[in-house]
Amino acid sequence: MTPRRFPLALGVVLLSSGGCVPGTMRSSGPLTPGPNAPVVTAGSLVGQPLVQETAARAIAAGAGPLSIVATGEAAERERLGAFVDIPAGECLLGYARASRTVEDLDLAAFSEEGTPAAVDDAPDPTPTLLMCPPHPGRVYLAAVAAAGEGLVVIGAHLVPISRAPVVGKLMNAHGTRAASSRAAEAWPGLDDHIRKHHDALGGKWEVIRKVAVAVDARMPASVAFPLDSDGCTDALVVPDDDVGILEVEALDDGGRVIARGGSGAGDRALTVCSRRGSSGSLVVRPHVGQGLAAVVLARANGDVARDLDVRPELAWDAADAPLDRALARVEAALGGAGYAASQGSTAGSLPTGSTRSVPVAIGPQSACERIDVVGGAPTALVQATAWDESGKRLASAEGSSSATLFTCKREKVRLDLEALARPGPYAAVWRKEPWSDPAFMAHPVAAARMLTRMAAGGVAVLPGSPSGARAFRAEAGQEVSWSDVVPGGECLRLVAGAEGAGAGLVGRVIDAATGEEIDRAHAREAVAMRACAREGKPLPVVVSVVATAGALDVVVGERVVR
Repeated sequence: MTPRRFPLALGVVLLSSGGCVPGTMRSSGPLTPGPNAPVVTAGSLVGQPLVQETAARAIAAGAGPLSIVATGEAAERERLGAFVDIPAGECLLGYARASRTVEDLDLAAFSEEGTPAAVDDAPDPTPTLLMCPPHPGRVYLAAVAAAGEGLVVIGAHLVPISRAPVVGKLMNAHGTRAASSRAAEAWPGLDDHIRKHHDALGGKWEVIRKVAVAVDARMPASVAFPLDSDGCTDALVVPDDDVGILEVEALDDGGRVIARGGSGAGDRALTVCSRRGSSGSLVVRPHVGQGLAAVVLARANGDVARDLDVRPELAWDAADAPLDRALARVEAALGGAGYAASQGSTAGSLPTGSTRSVPVAIGPQSACERIDVVGGAPTALVQATAWDESGKRLASAEGSSSATLFTCKREKVRLDLEALARPGPYAAVWRKEPWSDPAFMAHPVAAARMLTRMAAGGVAVLPGSPSGARAFRAEAGQEVSWSDVVPGGECLRLVAGAEGAGAGLVGRVIDAATGEEIDRAHAREAVAMRACAREGKPLPVVVSVVATAGALDVVVGERVVR
């Protein structure tokens, strides 16, 4: 059978002045050529015209040249952005503009770890930010089309700090809203807030800054938050009546969140201790309203962390050496400080989120033992607690990559160990403590807490040379005091450790000649005080210790430090 052939013109419909007849084909003369194929040119929409006028105003006010951060078509809730480097000591002006079809545009700057550093989410299509030091060295500048869709472009300029107020005001940039003329010192009852907070916190603090800042629910406000090497910084934020439910965060110099004060009504506070110095920032943002908040910053030596009634946050650094090298450094430092070789050791791996218990068999002792827990890379934030056989806590300590504590008159000790930040290898070594005194054996738990509190520095050695120790019973409302003399050109460091059913110690050192208070400390289990004399002029002092509640057995150790 011959296969049936389909006409080539099947399915083609020709139109003529006479209409269309299905199934027929009519000739209407030569075919007219159709249009050419469209011309395609590679490229994208140019967004620079959208920001030309804005850029010109910023440059005229003192900003640097324009850089286009990102350009693209954005549908509703879509984001575009890119990283921008910000040199230290300069401000960054960033803004986003869009075509008329975008009704609401938001802009935010994030640190490299994703923490918001600045936000403008007001309901308008012209978001603008101005970030001045302290700020991360690099931010991700991103825009989101909150309502509508169209072409979006993000522009950025560097601005000298001296021109920032002018540029910010002209550009109506968020982050430049002027604070009230009311100084923080004039804040009603601010000193009472500070006193109450520091009393509850414990330790001795030096107020270094009081400032009133404008806060707005639409974007965070930032205040410089310095961290001294081996120091602690405390921030107290007191809002006025126009704002509520404050969020307070501390960021390090890399933009990493290292502490949060939580959120809630009324005063908010946070405390951070660090082994290394850095220039961070305190970020304050209310959930509701706009107004003012008083920010009070105070600092203290790093060892105050052991005096506090609340646990401070630690801006930790992970161990930077393998375990064998880290352990060798500790052994060398202790050998140079006069310690004998270790009497025992154990090693293993520290977990996070759970505790590892390690038995320590010391043997019959008539003195105190020093226990060092050393972490190797990448171990971070080591916490150690010593318990006796009856389950009584003897002492506890923590550090960025190691911890040191002491026990007295104990044959068997249980160590509870944990890496709070990063897991990794560890070694625990113990040895005899050269400093001994009958007072240590009279109240061994108080002595262990005193020694743990006395140790200072990266390797936690006892400073200077011993000058005496005493043991006594302290009761609430009954001060125990004695006279002492600080040698000329030297300092006297006094530490009191306590045990018993009571709670809390307050220690004071007073100039015997003038009655002026030289130092004061209060804490739950151990307090440290210090007094220094001028060269060639001994300083007579009076030392007093009192329990804040109940009765406590107390051991006081004294060491002379140059």
